[in-house]
Amino acid sequence: MKKLMIIICSIFLFLGCSKNEIGNEISFEIIEESTLSYSDENKIPKQFKVFENENEWNGFILEIERVNPMQAENLRNPTFDFSNNNLIIVIGEFYNYCCSKITINRIYKSDGKIIVNFKESGAGPATALSQAYLLLKIPKGE
Repeated sequence: MKKLMIIICSIFLFLGCSKNEIGNEISFEIIEESTLSYSDENKIPKQFKVFENENEWNGFILEIERVNPMQAENLRNPTFDFSNNNLIIVIGEFYNYCCSKITINRIYKSDGKIIVNFKESGAGPATALSQAYLLLKIPKGE
């Protein structure tokens, strides 16, 4: 009887977690994939950030401008529909060897926050200071 109860509880726990995770998945579209190249003195940390409006995005551009003014200018004032979508930037590790690739495993909501689960391939054989990034579009309200 005790074993049966453990099995039943395990099944409910498994089904509850699986349903919750599946229900929180957020669809996304990659809108840009590129690299930042700059000296390693002022690195941007590996991270992801969600932007709900153009003011938030333009505020973050200042951080990119600090390390790569030309790339910041290219990213400033995007033709992006913030009224229906949120913008996400995923920035990988800074490497002395080019060029890593970021892969999105999944995007989901947990405790009201958007989480981006991603992995990075690691540096390649070419010598170049670089940091991969992705720009993603997700629908608002998901």
